[in-house]
Amino acid sequence: MKNIKYLYMVLIFFTIILIKGMAAENNKEYKVLIGMAPDKAVNLKGIKTLVIDAEFFSKKDIEQLHKNGNVNIFSYLNIGSIETFRDDYEAFKYLALGDYENWDEEKWINVADKRWQKRIKDKARLLSQKGIDGFFLDNADIYYHYQTPEIYRGLMTLLQEIHKENKPIIINGGDTFISQAMKENALKGIVNGINQESVFTEINFKDNTFGVKPIEDREYFLAYLAQCKTYGFTVYLLEYGPSKKIEKDIEAYCQSNGFIYDISHSLQLDKLF
Repeated sequence: MKNIKYLYMVLIFFTIILIKGMAAENNKEYKVLIGMAPDKAVNLKGIKTLVIDAEFFSKKDIEQLHKNGNVNIFSYLNIGSIETFRDDYEAFKYLALGDYENWDEEKWINVADKRWQKRIKDKARLLSQKGIDGFFLDNADIYYHYQTPEIYRGLMTLLQEIHKENKPIIINGGDTFISQAMKENALKGIVNGINQESVFTEINFKDNTFGVKPIEDREYFLAYLAQCKTYGFTVYLLEYGPSKKIEKDIEAYCQSNGFIYDISHSLQLDKLF
């Protein structure tokens, strides 16, 4: 009898693993895996839009990802803050404007500075030379924290320089900046899509757990994403650790609006599922 119970437990365990694997196989339209190590990421297959941090990948790695059937490989590029783990942190940390809440390894940066703009321009060129298909730009939220004409113009300059690489651009977050730029009709032909994190879910940084976004906050983002859709952006969502019910809500919302989404159960964005 004990052996039978044990076999049932083993069967249930492997069934759960199989179901998770099937879910991952079925969600291959869009994956954000900027925290996945290159030696693991090069084994990814059949993802339509894959976001990685290509600074840590070689040109050969990118070629392998394409050979594996990954169609559009976008590289993460942090335009609004600087991280301590980047090779050139010491050379640019003096341009920092302030601490980045909840992310101790980052500081907000002065995007209006010409030296920072040259850094981003050079990085975009180097990433392009590796064979990426597009850019996934992070931390345009600098404009939320420092709402000055100089910061706004600095972000626009960065976008225009990156656009010269002739590759699609997705902006992650940055709703305050995006909203202002849409009012000025400044992003047509430059930015192709926006990715919004945590529309239905939220991150509890005190204990690194995930929860449900309060309704009033969710309503703000739903209205904002509707504006982005009307403007002509491709809209992406990145949600963290939702329950099965919330995941169904996310799926239904995205299907009804023609949006694309990714579900992550890792804050580090280093796991496929």
